[in-house]
Amino acid sequence: MKELIKLVNIKKNYYLGKNIIPVLKDLSLSIYKSEYIALMGPSGSGKSTLMNILGCLDSPTMGAYILNGQDVSKMKDDDLAKVRNKEIGFIFQQFNLLPRLSATENVALPLVYSGVGKSERTKRAMECLEKVGLKDRAHHKSNELSGGQIQRVAIARALVNNPAILLADEPTGNLDSKTSLEVMEIFKDISEQGNTIIIVTHEEDIAKHAKKIIRMRDGIIDTIH
Repeated sequence: MKELIKLVNIKKNYYLGKNIIPVLKDLSLSIYKSEYIALMGPSGSGKSTLMNILGCLDSPTMGAYILNGQDVSKMKDDDLAKVRNKEIGFIFQQFNLLPRLSATENVALPLVYSGVGKSERTKRAMECLEKVGLKDRAHHKSNELSGGQIQRVAIARALVNNPAILLADEPTGNLDSKTSLEVMEIFKDISEQGNTIIIVTHEEDIAKHAKKIIRMRDGIIDTIH
């Protein structure tokens, strides 16, 4: 199996005046293509900081982060933004859709920033909506969709650049239990098609849908099972 992510001796410190606050402490981890992982841990365990580093939203203080064969840990912000756009899809608890745009237009939005032409954008957006079972809602605006349908649109948007990794932060936090299960099934299907999925969740019943659970405590990896 192809190693997609390799973290080597990652440390992340924050600074409060002259005080150093270590958040991640000498963390090493390998994640492979098509893995479906839940990242868990109490508040202050470092899971959000780790997620930000994995998503190239932040850089480690020390250590190496190899993503798809590239060391991204020392990259400047502009280069990190290019890597993010190409390699990573984000799914948030708050959905972050634009209410005046249709489902198709919301899904196609990342392609606008990639310079893809309109007809190709629409075609790829429709394909992604079909993957999440929402082709029949393609022209609806977000205020005409249910919470579960909105989250599916957000997942389709994250998929549209065909990223290597999908990072989902509490993706079922605003959904009822039936809809949450439907969303987790979609993630399972997506991972089986070759995308690596990492979800941050504090819900045990959501985490058990993943194939691997990484538990964090005090800035280190406590267990992997």
